[in-house]
Amino acid sequence: MAARRGRKKTRRRTPKTTSILGLAEGYVQANIVTESLMKTNPLEFVLGDVVPGVESGGGISLVEIIRRPELLGVVGQNAMDPGKLANIAVQSLVTRVAFKFGRRILRPNINLLNRLVFRPANIGVRL
Repeated sequence: MAARRGRKKTRRRTPKTTSILGLAEGYVQANIVTESLMKTNPLEFVLGDVVPGVESGGGISLVEIIRRPELLGVVGQNAMDPGKLANIAVQSLVTRVAFKFGRRILRPNINLLNRLVFRPANIGVRL
């Protein structure tokens, strides 16, 4: 059979924007895990005591894990606790459902902001 010589279908490009709601949901999910396993929030986990004048709340940070690798055992013990894992799973599920439900309810407003504010500004983000 001969090949068709018509116009090719244009390819659909992926959007080159960052979703603010996606980043917020990712931060909340990371907060659930770091609070449960390391007793700290994601920013304190990554930065640790690097920022002068800001003390950590006694949790385990990435800098502390690099300095003292035996702290991975503490994180592992926390991760092996079925109660904590169940708590993480339930909180994660509730968070996911809440973000999905919120996006659905606020869809007209989100689309309006994206269309009238973010897209004309061409800053590479969307709600």
